[in-house]
Amino acid sequence: MKEFLISHNRKNVANGTEKDPSTILQSCLDIVQALHQSNLTDVLSHKYDLVANICHDSPAEVGREGKRNPLEEGSYRCHVQHTASRQWYEMQDLHVRETMPQLIGISESYLLIFERKG
Repeated sequence: MKEFLISHNRKNVANGTEKDPSTILQSCLDIVQALHQSNLTDVLSHKYDLVANICHDSPAEVGREGKRNPLEEGSYRCHVQHTASRQWYEMQDLHVRETMPQLIGISESYLLIFERKG
C-alpha cells in the first residue's frame, strides 16, 4: 500500500483577497505540527518524492481592492509525473503537455502530493 503526504498551501492573507507567496513556510510548519501529532519519528525516517502539484491561477486584476475573491475566479493546473518514464506533464482541462520539473518548483503551488519511497 502506497503512503502519501499531502500539503495544502494557504496562499491568501488575512483579508482573503491577496496571494501571499511566503505561505510556503507556514505550510511547512503546519506539516511539522501535524506530523508531531502522529508518529513523527516514523514519518521522518522515510523519504518522499513529489508526484503531483496543483496550482490556482487567477487574472492579475482579481483580488485587487477587494473587488473579487481570487479563489472564485481563475483556473487550476495540475502537474503529474508519469512514474515509469519520470516525465512530468501539465494538465489543464483537456489540454495535456510535457513540462520540465524545474517549472514546477517555481509555480505557485496550492496542493502538493508526495509519495513515500520504498
